[in-house]
Amino acid sequence: MQRMFPPGSSMAHYGGWRIWAVVLWAAVGLATASATAAVPTDVPREELSVTQARAVLLRLSPQLVVAQRYHDTLQLRQLHWRVGQANYTLHRYDAALRHYRQAARLSSSRSAEWAWSGWLLGRTLFSQGDTGKSRQTYAKAFATFRRLRNLTGQGQVLEQMGELYGQTGHWPQAQTSYEQALSTWQLMNDQPHVAQALNRLGTAHREQKHYSRALYYLRQSLKMARRHQDSTQISQALNGMGRVYQTLNNQEVAYSFFTQALQTLPATARPRTRAIILRNLGVTSDSLGNHGAAAQYLRLALGPARQTGSKVLVSEVYGALVALYRRQGQPQAALEALAHYTELQDSVFAEQRSAQVAELQTRYETEKKEKEIQLLLKDRQLQQANLHRQTLLRNLLAVGSLLLLLTVAVMYRAHRRQQVSNRLLQRKNAAIHRQKEELDRLNHTKDTLFSIISHDLRGPLSSLYSLLALMKLGRLPAERLASHSERLTRMLDGTLHLLDNLLNWSAAQLKGEGSARAERIRLDELADETVALFQGDAERKNIRLQNDMPEVCLARADVNMTRLILRNLLSNALKFTGSGGTVMLAARRQGQWWEITVQDTGVGIEPAQQNRLLGNGAHFTTPGTAREKGTGLGLRLCQEFVLRNGGKLTFQSQPGVGSVFQFTLPAFDEGSFTQAMPPAVANAAAE
Repeated sequence: MQRMFPPGSSMAHYGGWRIWAVVLWAAVGLATASATAAVPTDVPREELSVTQARAVLLRLSPQLVVAQRYHDTLQLRQLHWRVGQANYTLHRYDAALRHYRQAARLSSSRSAEWAWSGWLLGRTLFSQGDTGKSRQTYAKAFATFRRLRNLTGQGQVLEQMGELYGQTGHWPQAQTSYEQALSTWQLMNDQPHVAQALNRLGTAHREQKHYSRALYYLRQSLKMARRHQDSTQISQALNGMGRVYQTLNNQEVAYSFFTQALQTLPATARPRTRAIILRNLGVTSDSLGNHGAAAQYLRLALGPARQTGSKVLVSEVYGALVALYRRQGQPQAALEALAHYTELQDSVFAEQRSAQVAELQTRYETEKKEKEIQLLLKDRQLQQANLHRQTLLRNLLAVGSLLLLLTVAVMYRAHRRQQVSNRLLQRKNAAIHRQKEELDRLNHTKDTLFSIISHDLRGPLSSLYSLLALMKLGRLPAERLASHSERLTRMLDGTLHLLDNLLNWSAAQLKGEGSARAERIRLDELADETVALFQGDAERKNIRLQNDMPEVCLARADVNMTRLILRNLLSNALKFTGSGGTVMLAARRQGQWWEITVQDTGVGIEPAQQNRLLGNGAHFTTPGTAREKGTGLGLRLCQEFVLRNGGKLTFQSQPGVGSVFQFTLPAFDEGSFTQAMPPAVANAAAE
């Protein structure tokens, strides 16, 4: 111990017994580190939590000082590795790089220890954003491992190369690296790493949309992990399979896999793995409509996401919470989550930009220093004064440029924040306006329903009640009973037709857009059915009902909506056609569409009423030629159902001559059907 003090000094000069205590404590720690890091290639590959990383720094920093005093190369390298790993976990990449470079300097060139240091350096450079130097460092480490026939090192570097290619969007190259890593682990018969490589290979295929191959590799990974009872790898394989089904929009199956992954995950698993599974559960629950569970999972994901120190992962969770709260109609919660999300996104963007600037600056400075060294070696004396002036000028320009860049960055960031605030305010105003319009529409629907029910349904029911009361008293003659029964039957037929229209119109109003279910239908069969239904009414009014539909009319539309359209149009034509008139139903093919025509020789429609007939105003109706009553819902319902099936309803009418109503429906054509239909109908057809 005396050699630790300068010659001629004493213990008292350095603080007496306190110095002895510090040295003794450091020596004990050094002995402990020596016992845990006796193997030179025992590189710290396990992941540390933030708490563990801080504890490692607190414990090993004094030991590192003592090891440097004794010049213990083996212990110094091990301690630099472990201290570098702790700094890496805490995202202190510059400090981690410094320790890893020190470990590399303490290793003989092209040795396994040098290659492991290169592997750690490459991983840190990649995390710092310098993908170019990271790839070069990985290549040098891999070449050394291959020369030394170190399969473990080769497998580790290949997996990290795959991750680098994947993070930069080069998934074919990532797939190649993972396949080579898989072959290496299989050659070593290292089953845990084989399961891990299969999992990553499945991820690479999923990102390339090779879903069947992705599921194949993930199932193989799951099978192998279960064989070795590796709960962490089992959970990761289940999570990977869930991500495949989530991408395929099979949310129920995805939710099942994510739930199994969370249940299987051990308590000691990495926080990042737990955060990702909880985030996936939250997003899938939201897609399934279980918004309460989605919010709970996403809030649970925030804790482990913060433990990882990854601002990108935390911002992804907040982004999912923003979307969820908006759909739930919780503007305050959505605003708070959006504030966190925006803050994190700005921070991530700033870090990425800083990493890119640092990478460019490092390359620039390195190249410049090399040139300066060459110039100094060639003509050191003659150029010394000139170099001094150039250096001073360069520094002045750099400081001025830096100040200018800082000013521009501050102004740009303020401008961006203002833009974000303005966009958020515009979105909130637009959402409020849409909600107001929807409430007005639903309120109008409610008023219309109550008006129709109070005026048009109460009369027939009252008549029925009166007739039943007279029948109960037994004072109604048979001929009057027959007359009243016939009249009441007609009234009830009209009431049933009214209820049919009323219920369909109400359902259409409440469901909104996109409720049509397109399928292959035969218009000629629906026409025959509708004509047969109204044949009795036509005969009672002495009207000629003519069906001129082609023998086979194949269309693609909602069968129930189409049936209702035909019934309403024929009912209206019969209603406004007098005795001796004609009502004709016909259809013709127009390219990718069928044009269906309902023509009558009735009373026609006055020009003043034609503009109101298919407009957006209040419903109105007029009595028929036999004083039939209506509600005005029929044509409005026809127009809405035609539009939802991708067609268009038009009419022409002349008072005293008659009316012609025409509507179009998509023709059934396997090859070109989806191209001809509107997006909403095409999506329904694809289901």
